[in-house]
Amino acid sequence: MFLGFGDAVLPERDEEGRHTKPPFQLTTNFADWFVEGAMAPGSVFTSTESPVLEAAADSLIGKRVESWNLLERNGLCVQFTGGKALSVTPWTPEEELTDAWCISSPDGRILAVATDGRSVVVDDAMPIRDWFGDRSET
Repeated sequence: MFLGFGDAVLPERDEEGRHTKPPFQLTTNFADWFVEGAMAPGSVFTSTESPVLEAAADSLIGKRVESWNLLERNGLCVQFTGGKALSVTPWTPEEELTDAWCISSPDGRILAVATDGRSVVVDDAMPIRDWFGDRSET
């Protein structure tokens, strides 16, 4: 999932047809995510229910972030206006360390969280494979 955050709703594409880059962006890779309160009170839509993914993510467009909290195992919960919440849970590390989720900021830094729970702040020019250092240490 790619979800942008900013002061205004951005167009999907710029004048040249490229995706518009938001000031802040949440990206999930090896993590599950779900939206609570997306369509109706009490409803939950998860990343395993592909027919409703776009609708669940679209329900967050135009909503303001009220708060965010780190959860157990370095998960993330973002609370939005209107009683909506986005929760991200890293997968359990199976064979090797990998990136679970990250937040990119306008200053070129990325807060990245690994499936083993480690977190780092890196420059956005750094390749993902280098984010968590020597993987033989895990």
